[in-house]
Amino acid sequence: MPTSTSATTGAKSAARRAPSSPARPAGLPATLTVALRAGALAAVATWALVVLPSLVGWIAAPESSLGWFSAVSVGSALWFLGHGQSVGAGELSVSLTPILLLLANVYIGARFVRRLVATGRPGSSSAEWSRLTARSVVPGFLGGYLLIASVAALLTLAGPASPGLAAIVGALIVPLAALAFVFLRPDDETSPAFVLSWFRRGPTWLPAVWRTGWRGAGLLMLVGLAVVVARVLVSFGAVASVQSQYGINLVAALVVVVGQLLMVANAATWALSFVAGPGFSIAAGAVISPAAAHPGLMPLVPVLAALPDEASYPQALYAVLLLPIAAGAVIARWVDRELEFFGNVGARLAAVVTAAGLAVAAVTVLTAIGNGALGVERLANIGPAVLPFGAALFVEVAGGAALWVGWRLLRERRVVDSTGDCEPGVASDN
Repeated sequence: MPTSTSATTGAKSAARRAPSSPARPAGLPATLTVALRAGALAAVATWALVVLPSLVGWIAAPESSLGWFSAVSVGSALWFLGHGQSVGAGELSVSLTPILLLLANVYIGARFVRRLVATGRPGSSSAEWSRLTARSVVPGFLGGYLLIASVAALLTLAGPASPGLAAIVGALIVPLAALAFVFLRPDDETSPAFVLSWFRRGPTWLPAVWRTGWRGAGLLMLVGLAVVVARVLVSFGAVASVQSQYGINLVAALVVVVGQLLMVANAATWALSFVAGPGFSIAAGAVISPAAAHPGLMPLVPVLAALPDEASYPQALYAVLLLPIAAGAVIARWVDRELEFFGNVGARLAAVVTAAGLAVAAVTVLTAIGNGALGVERLANIGPAVLPFGAALFVEVAGGAALWVGWRLLRERRVVDSTGDCEPGVASDN
């Protein structure tokens, strides 16, 4: 017993002499293994999003002689199309990316990134979280996603079309966009320290303009979508007539409808290019713009029946350019509601033009990704010409933003003239 008491006393004394180790955070930082698993699960979730409907389509076509694994292969090929990549069968290539599917994939990826952040960020210091993001979260998430992309590529080998090796790496565009969506936020505590420092190096108005620019991109897409919906409603009879010619059962018809809905965001970019001026093309030599419509021979796709017939339009139709100009004015109004410039007209103009440029850049990138081919030579380049579209849209949207600022300055000058106690740019009535 004395020996035991002596040992206990010695242990307590040693414990007092030993330096105390720092307590680990309550929420343990995300490890590389956790990030790998999150990336893999995100890729599986996006893969299931297209493979399950493919299996439903196979079940709805009992006359097909192909097995269920062929449906999985086709769905895996569609998975790569939804990641902005191309698939090919011999000399034929399909590279038309459904933008809506791409955005859905990014959203799913962002949900998994948020879960990853929720487990790793609590309890971590800003410097520690920044280090873990760069060394563990980002490479781990991309690595897990890349692993599943490799498996998906192998699954396509049993089908009619498969991607190249470059498409496997190119599929990382989705997890990269998901990571950027979560981390590139100027005033979010989940953003790494190096991201926050990037924003702090810019003008003080940059964080607000960053948020407004993305809202502006959504507004521009809504403008295009409104044009698409209006045109489909006007031509609904022709669209339904083409759909009825398919002669398929209800489930298969639903699959066709869903497939067309996946292209609605692409159609929105085409409509936006129409109202911006350059127009768009569906087939080689076919152009639809405010000047004229030359659709040519279209494939038998129901929604394409909404395209206008061959015609030359009066110059008055160029009034549609007012739509992106009005969108630019709305974006500038949002900036004015967020910020106060205290008479600094240069900063005010720079802010609204930057917001307009960010909105246009986002839409232009989406348009470039969505453009592509449908195999045959006549359908080898579907969509707007990206550079003319982006340039025209920027001029119009930035012009609308500048017009808003000019109108506001005139109004604020009147306030100065009437009160004589404030400077232009200080009026708070936005």
